[in-house]
Amino acid sequence: MDQTGPVSPTAGDLLCTLPDDADTDRGTAALVPEFLMVSGVGCDRTTRTLRMAEYPDDVPALAPLFVRVRWTGGDADGAARDDAVRSFHDWLTDPGGRSGDGHGSGGGSEPGGGLAVFGKDGFRSPSGAHALLSSRVPDSGLIADPGPSAGAAGADAMETALKRYRNANGPGRVLFLLDSSGSMADLWQGPGGAPGILKQSFAGLGDRDEYGVWSVASPGSRPYGEILAFGPHERQEAERAVDRGAVVQDAEADPYGALRAALDTMARKGRDDSRPELIVFLTDDEDNNRLTAHDHIDELLGPLHDKGVPVVMAALDSGGCAKGSPDQRMSEASGGRCLDTGGDLVADLRNEVARTGTGDE
Repeated sequence: MDQTGPVSPTAGDLLCTLPDDADTDRGTAALVPEFLMVSGVGCDRTTRTLRMAEYPDDVPALAPLFVRVRWTGGDADGAARDDAVRSFHDWLTDPGGRSGDGHGSGGGSEPGGGLAVFGKDGFRSPSGAHALLSSRVPDSGLIADPGPSAGAAGADAMETALKRYRNANGPGRVLFLLDSSGSMADLWQGPGGAPGILKQSFAGLGDRDEYGVWSVASPGSRPYGEILAFGPHERQEAERAVDRGAVVQDAEADPYGALRAALDTMARKGRDDSRPELIVFLTDDEDNNRLTAHDHIDELLGPLHDKGVPVVMAALDSGGCAKGSPDQRMSEASGGRCLDTGGDLVADLRNEVARTGTGDE
C-alpha cells in the first residue's frame, strides 16, 4: 500500500486509518496481530472492511514464554506458591482438552485450557491448525473461511488472465500532461528527464489504445499545446512525436486550466462507453502556487471526484505527495495515485498506465 505521510506507528493506528479510504481498505492486506481484530483498536470495527486471516507458513507465531518471578522475602508459603505456579503453567499451556482447576488461572471459570482462552481473544498457538476467529467470535471482523487456496498460477495462465482483464472493457484512453514550463529545464534531458519518463510509460499501451500528449505551459491563451494528437499510435511513432514536440518554453504552467480542460476532454470521450481512462500529469510542482491561489485547488476537487477519470500526479520532487499537498489531494479526489521521486516513479508510472492500456498484443 502506498500511504501518504508517515507510516502508521502501530497496527491499531493502521486499522483505524485504512477506513478513511474505502477503496484502499478493501484492497489492502494489513500485517497486524490478529488479537486486535477481537480486542478492538480504538475505532468501531463496523467501520472497517471484513478481512480474511492469513497465516504465512514462513512467519511462525510466537510461543508464550513462561517466566516465574521470585523476590527477596517472597518465599513464605513456598509449597503453596510452587503448587499455584505449576497449576497456572499447566493451565496456560493446555490446548483446551480439559478445564482449568481454578488454581492461579485467574478465576477458573473459563472453558478449556489457557491456550483456548487466549485463542478466543486472538492470541494463537505457534503451531497446529488455525481456524479463523470468526468461527468462534462472530463479531471479530473476519469473514468466513473460503476453503483451501487454489495454488499458484502458472506464468501462461497469469498472462492470459491479465490480458483478458485489460481487454475486458476495450482499449484504454490516456491523456498525458507534460509540464513544459521554464522551471523544467534541469529535468528535461535523458531517460530520467520528463520526456524520457513519459516515453517509458508508453510501454503499457498497445496499438488499439488511444492516447495523446499535451504540453502544459501558457505562452498564449490556452493553458496547453498539443504534442501528440489523441488517438491510437504505434509506440515508435509516439516516441518520435515527443522527441520533436516536447520543448521547454519560457512560460509558466497553468495546472488548474490544463487539468480542467483535460477532465472535460476525457469526460466527453468516455460519455458513451465504459472504456478505462486515465489522466497523467508529469510536473515539478513549481507552479503549484497557481493552484493554491484563489482557491483553485478547492474548485478542482469537485470535478476531479465527479468526472470519474482517475488522475495520476507524477511529481519530479521527493515531497510532491506529502499529506495535504496539492498533488496528493487531487489524485485522491479523482481515485488516482500520487507518485513522486521518494519511490520508483518511472516503474510506478509505467504500471499505472499499463493498468489502463491493453499492452502489446
